[in-house]
Amino acid sequence: MGWPEQHGDAPQNTFNLERVEVLRGPSSVLNGNGAVGSTVNTVARTAMIGAETSYDVLLSAGRWDSFHAGFGVGGSLSDTTGFRFDVSTYGSEGFVERTDPESTNITGSFAWRLADDMELKLSADYLKDDVGRYFGTPLVPLEAARRPMTHIISTTTGETIDEDMRFSNYNVEDGFAESNQLFLRADYSWELSNNVTIQNTLYKFDAEREWVNAEGYAYCTTVVDVCTEVGEIQRYYGYFFVFHDQDQWGNRFTVNVDGDLGGMQNRFLIGAEVLDIDFVRSRGFRRSIPPVAGDSVDPYNPVAGAYGKLELRGVSPTDILDWAIFAENTLQVTDQFSLVAAARYEELDLDRANLNASGVDEGNGFVRTYDWWSWRLGFVYDFSDSIALYGQYSAAVDPIGSNIFLVSSNNNFDLTSAEQWEIGLKASLGEGTEMTLAWFDITRDDIIQRFAVDNVANIGGQDARGFEFALTGNINDSWRVGVNAGYSDAEFQRSANNVTHAGNTPPNVPEWTGNAWTSVSNVGGLPLELGGGWRYVDERFGNNNNSVSFKSYHLLDVYAAWVGDNYRITARVDNLADEDYVSWADVFYLGQTDPSFIYANQVMMGAPRNYSVTMQWQF
Repeated sequence: MGWPEQHGDAPQNTFNLERVEVLRGPSSVLNGNGAVGSTVNTVARTAMIGAETSYDVLLSAGRWDSFHAGFGVGGSLSDTTGFRFDVSTYGSEGFVERTDPESTNITGSFAWRLADDMELKLSADYLKDDVGRYFGTPLVPLEAARRPMTHIISTTTGETIDEDMRFSNYNVEDGFAESNQLFLRADYSWELSNNVTIQNTLYKFDAEREWVNAEGYAYCTTVVDVCTEVGEIQRYYGYFFVFHDQDQWGNRFTVNVDGDLGGMQNRFLIGAEVLDIDFVRSRGFRRSIPPVAGDSVDPYNPVAGAYGKLELRGVSPTDILDWAIFAENTLQVTDQFSLVAAARYEELDLDRANLNASGVDEGNGFVRTYDWWSWRLGFVYDFSDSIALYGQYSAAVDPIGSNIFLVSSNNNFDLTSAEQWEIGLKASLGEGTEMTLAWFDITRDDIIQRFAVDNVANIGGQDARGFEFALTGNINDSWRVGVNAGYSDAEFQRSANNVTHAGNTPPNVPEWTGNAWTSVSNVGGLPLELGGGWRYVDERFGNNNNSVSFKSYHLLDVYAAWVGDNYRITARVDNLADEDYVSWADVFYLGQTDPSFIYANQVMMGAPRNYSVTMQWQF
């Protein structure tokens, strides 16, 4: 239900992470995230009570002057306490000039067993980062491209990417996208009896973000409006800044009961949570100053220039109060068959005002109360201790996302409703071999999407159906392999609110994806490990009307590692074949070239061949 990552949380450094989880099924219903589909949840390294003192050190360097360093220590002060502290830093010039992403992540936790049946854990996560200044590579007409990259992109408008522009950055020299955020959390657990446990999580999240950039770039094909010369890249409407000041707190309380129901084993959970968000969004463009020569740049030799004066457009303070109650029950009907049910009721009060640059209310704010049910019903059938069949149906409302902060009184939208059918098979086949196979059918309606710098629209509904398959196993004691594949048939559907894109494929959704990897240890009787992986992404569309498509691509990664008793030295090459590809596109930055508002027409390029050397110590 709106944990911090729902509202602009930046990614953590991987060194600070213990694992990455994918929340599905009942856990997602209870949390309010990913009740349909799934949600990625990052879990930081954490304190373990009674753990022996240990240290972790990481040093890494690679192409584009990339570096990554980390230090961590964990242990205990007594047999009733535990602590963990990690700090890491990352930086790079980026494969596109002047991108310069960087971050510093500090995480720490302290765990304390207050009594035999009671534990308290306090944790903190601080992140300071700049995500980089690359916002995309602009499309150009085929006839104007020096080296057209038609092998990675095709359009119905006769446009392409020019390879001679691939590594150019069209942002201003002083652009930045910085954030500072702090996440504080207290987890309390009390075993009231052998079968009853209560848990409480209290958390506080604060974030400040400042983005000042020329974000939009469009190639001028004719002299109109701000385009004064054919063949230039115009940035005038792309100047944009946005500041966030976010103050958020929440509390979650649960009671877990293990018992019997009618002679059958039963596990029951009930809980409640509340979330309060105070979010202030300030933004501006740069429209009071007429276009000047520096707003347009040469496609092949762009002079970055400076952003100039910040021109405040307005401030939008938003208050959200969200509360929910939820329950889950798992009934073991027989030794092989169990039923699972989960339900959640949620209510959200949203109050958003729009103030102009002088602080005067513009009168187009947005006040509304939403309430909804999310629920799930499923089963698990164990053919044996190692093979299980499961199925589920779930219905929910997608969690509140960042687009809600753009809604005004003239677009009083409903939240996105969703439902999913899923059936799957999981098997542990021995000797480290595991297999999963799942089929899904997902339907969403009333999807909100940004279509302007300061506005959103309802783009209708979407259907997606397909399957996922994964298999990992050991060929022998030193050779391990894995494969996985996914298929998705996704398309926009007609809805009561929108029929424009019905029948089209949603952007950035491939029909097929696949991965395969292998690793061999003790090569030649030496402490040498060799491995590699192959990644495949099918063709995708870049926009809602499917006029731009990105070709499929294959990436090959290889590594060699020398493994000692307490250290590991790894040399790695990603994208060994140096394949060209488009990684992604934002629909708002693609095809926005109306003569009255020539804003952006660009895509995000994938990274070329990259190499790195990493040294890790654990002691």
